[in-house]
Amino acid sequence: MSPSSPVNPPPDSCAGALAEAYGLGRVEAFDRVARGAMGAVWRLRTESGWFAAKESFWFAWDEEAVRSEVAFNRACADVGVPSPRPLAATSGAYAVDVDGVSWRLYEWVDGEVPTHADVDVSVWVASRMGAMHSLEWLRGEGERGPFYQRVDGDWSELAELASREGAVWAGELRRQLVRLTELTELVNAAPEGDVIWCHRDLKNTNVLHSPDHAVLVDWDNAGPMAPWRELGAVLFGHLTNEDALRRVVEAYRASGGSAELTGADGFATGLAIHLNFLHGQAGAALDHDLAAHHREYADDKVAGLLTGLPTPAELEYAAEVVQG
Repeated sequence: MSPSSPVNPPPDSCAGALAEAYGLGRVEAFDRVARGAMGAVWRLRTESGWFAAKESFWFAWDEEAVRSEVAFNRACADVGVPSPRPLAATSGAYAVDVDGVSWRLYEWVDGEVPTHADVDVSVWVASRMGAMHSLEWLRGEGERGPFYQRVDGDWSELAELASREGAVWAGELRRQLVRLTELTELVNAAPEGDVIWCHRDLKNTNVLHSPDHAVLVDWDNAGPMAPWRELGAVLFGHLTNEDALRRVVEAYRASGGSAELTGADGFATGLAIHLNFLHGQAGAALDHDLAAHHREYADDKVAGLLTGLPTPAELEYAAEVVQG
């Protein structure tokens, strides 16, 4: 990751508070290197070294949930899934509050973020997913995560609001209403399936890649999910690329993964993530109560999400390909 200019950066006192909370000594630099819809990542340099500080925009991490995530992360590391090590504060907690904002710290790992289209990276992700699924790890109940298996947004209502607000993508949203409704129905009709613990955010952009290593990041959403749902979500990025679909499944199987897709509803979680993210970003772009930089970020995402909608026929054909 390369440093970028921060938007509304935390004050220097925030970096000092983080360094103190995690026992890292004097702060030497604090730069934002990435942001997403849910938070930002900062590179913190102290006299103890380099660290990745993760800032949550919208929620405070639940310590019990974090501890389950860390335990799963460690179990996955034991079967060859590399990731940056999460750090505990001197209090023993993994998450800390600084001026009302929730933060976590990790060891720093250099690497570039690949594109969604990089099939070689998707194959690597699939191989790590197979290893994770082979654990059949299940700890406690955990949050099942409706975000991954239901879409409850009202598309017609959203389209009307976008038109009233004059959003540049309002016309495309309205043109896609029939398809959005069809895809939403497919998601909501899919069975939940038998669950194990999964990463639940496996995608190329959650990999840091360099010539000599790759690591998987963003374990915050780890929790119970049917493994076929996670497999379908990884395949969702390559629906029209037959070779990529086959390579991803082969890598998954070779690493111990046993989940199978039986039809178009095998892509239900990939669809749910796409549709819920689209609805959430469109709503955020139109929300005048949000800070300008959050609205601008959301607005920039919507057009690409709309043009990336698959057809039901594409889903059926992709399912046939992976069934082989």
